[in-house]
Amino acid sequence: MDLRLLRYFAVLADELHFGRAAARLHISQPPLSQQIRLLEEELGTALFIRSQHRVELTEAGKTLSKQVPLIFAQFERAIDLTRCAGRGEVGNLAVGIISSAMVAPIPRALRTFASRHPQVRWTLHEMTPAEQIAALKEKRLDVCFFRLYQDDPEIRSEAIGRDTAIAALPTDHRLAGREAIALSELADERFISFGLRQSQLARFLQDACVRAQFTPRIEYEVVEVHTLLSLVREGIGVALVPASARQISTGGVAFVRLDEPDLEVSLHARYRADDTSPVLHAFLDTLREVAADLQRAGGSESALSATSSR
Repeated sequence: MDLRLLRYFAVLADELHFGRAAARLHISQPPLSQQIRLLEEELGTALFIRSQHRVELTEAGKTLSKQVPLIFAQFERAIDLTRCAGRGEVGNLAVGIISSAMVAPIPRALRTFASRHPQVRWTLHEMTPAEQIAALKEKRLDVCFFRLYQDDPEIRSEAIGRDTAIAALPTDHRLAGREAIALSELADERFISFGLRQSQLARFLQDACVRAQFTPRIEYEVVEVHTLLSLVREGIGVALVPASARQISTGGVAFVRLDEPDLEVSLHARYRADDTSPVLHAFLDTLREVAADLQRAGGSESALSATSSR
C-alpha cells in the first residue's frame, strides 16, 4: 500500500472537509477525492460518509484513524533502525577469544563500544585459535583474538601492539629477583604450559626452548591463564607467558624478562577480509582508538598497532 494514501486519509480524517484537507496537502480537491476512493477500493470498505453538508468517518474509518499514527510511528522507527544499522549502531557482534586475550585494550574497548552502541549485542566465545579461525570462516564469529601471526588470504590480521614472552616464577624462586634471565637458565625446571595440541603459543614457546638447547619438561598442561599462574604461585612449576599476563596476576608470581631475541607473542585481531559489516568496523575503530589512548598514556605493551597485514 502506498503510504501517501494513508497520509491523505489522515489529513481528511482530521479535517472532515475535502476543501480544507486539500489545502493542507497542497493539492486540489478532485485528486484528493480520487485518492481516497482508491484507498477505499484497496481496503474493500468505505471510510467516509459523504453528504452535501458534511463528511463523517464510518466505523471502518474510525478504526483506521486510530491505527494510522501507529503505522507512521513504526515506519519512522524502521527508517531510524535502518540508518543506525548502516552506521553500525545496531546489530550483533560475535567475538572469539583465548583466556590470555582478556587484557588491555580488549576489555576496555568492549566497555567503550557498549557505551557508544548500546543497541549492539556482543557475545564472547572462548575458543582455541583453530576453532576461532574455523568459526570466523563459517561466519559464526565476526572478530577473534589470539597470539602470533598466521598467514591466510581470507583473513585480515591486526597486531595489538607488541607483546613479548617473559618467565613467570614463584616469588621464592632462585631467579625471581633477577632483572633478566637467559631462557637456557630454566632448562632444569618443571614447566606449566598451555596445552600443546590446542595452543599455537605453547608450541611457539616450546620451539624457543629447543632453540635454547633444551626441551622443556612440561609437568602440567592447562587451558586458562589464571590456572597457569595459580600453579606457578604454589611452586608447582615455572611458565613462559606473554608480558601482558602481569595485568591479570593476583600476586605471588614474579615476572622476569627473558634476555632472548625473537620472542614476540603479540596478540592479533582477526576478521574476514571481505567483511563489510558496519558493526564490525565500528568495533575495530573503537579498538584502535582505545589502544592508541593506552599507548599514549603509558606505552602499554598491548597497544594496538596502526598497521595491518594480510
